[in-house]
Parts: sequence; structure tokens; C-alpha cells
Amino acid sequence: MSFDNQNEEVVYADFWTRFGAYILDVIIIAPISLGLNYVNFITLKSFFFYLFITLLLLLYKPFFEFKYGATYGKMATNLKVTDYQFQKIDFERSFIRSLIFIIPSILLLPVQYMAYNNPSLISLDSFWEFNTLIASTYPIQGLFSCFVSITVITDLIVLLTDETKRQRSLHDRIAKTYVVKKN
Repeated sequence: MSFDNQNEEVVYADFWTRFGAYILDVIIIAPISLGLNYVNFITLKSFFFYLFITLLLLLYKPFFEFKYGATYGKMATNLKVTDYQFQKIDFERSFIRSLIFIIPSILLLPVQYMAYNNPSLISLDSFWEFNTLIASTYPIQGLFSCFVSITVITDLIVLLTDETKRQRSLHDRIAKTYVVKKN
């Protein structure tokens, strides 16, 4: 569907298609994130490399939605992010739309910084033990995890209860975007 012709009917993405796109993005991002963080912990044990990985992964969604109108998950499910005029979104709007994912990761950076500078944690040989002990060493991480859960649940509730039938989530409303199906 070309959104330049306003006479064409717009089909808003439904919940399950959006959910599927999200799952596909997780399938793409999670192995890369885990792999790079594993290699970092085993070889470098560097907070700055961790920071680099985090920033790179946090830019995935805003960059792809700005540049291509969709992440890989949205591309695979034939979805596109648009503004209210069904035009391509700019980077600022895409970044605002992604803040729901970016803010929690930024909040976790001080915890990771302390963990990478904690001799008893960084001396561990197990990546999994390192990540498990972070939560018990720095209980504030649990608070951040709770914040993330509440934010995601709120976003889903807003999406599922959208009375306009445009299937808009909280981050769509904040950024003034739609997710629509392409032909």
C-alpha cells in the first residue's frame, strides 16, 4: 500500500501481528546481545564495551523505524510505523517512540557499572553466575525490573483497550504514530 494516495484504506496492525513482530525482534536481538555480552565478560570484562553493546542495541529500533519504517520483525510481518498523516517518521519521533525500552536500560547502567567495578563479581568465571549475583548484590536492580514490568504491562493495556480501533499503544500515543499493514 502506498500511503501517498490518501484514498486507499488504511489497515491498522492488530495486536497479534504486532506481538509477532516484537517476538521476531527479540529472536534477532537477544542472541546478539547475549553473545556479545558473554564474549565481553569472558574476555574483556569491560563496562565500556558493555556500554557500547547496550547503546548499539538500543539504537536498533529507533534507527530502523526511522530509516526503513520498520524493524526486521515489523518488516517480516508486513508492518510499517507512520505518523498521523501516514508518512515516514523522523528520527526524533522514532526515538521518542522507543523511550519505553531505552529508559529502563539507561536506568540499569549504574548497576552494571558498579558490577563491572566490583572485584568479587568481576573475578567470577561464570557469566551466568555474574548476572545472577548482580541482583542479590544490588537489590535496586529488582526495583528497576519491577518498573520495566509495570511499564510494559501499562503499554499492553493501553494497546488492548484502544477504543479508536487503531491499535495504538502508549508509546504510539506519546510519539503520535500508527503501526499499519503494508500491501
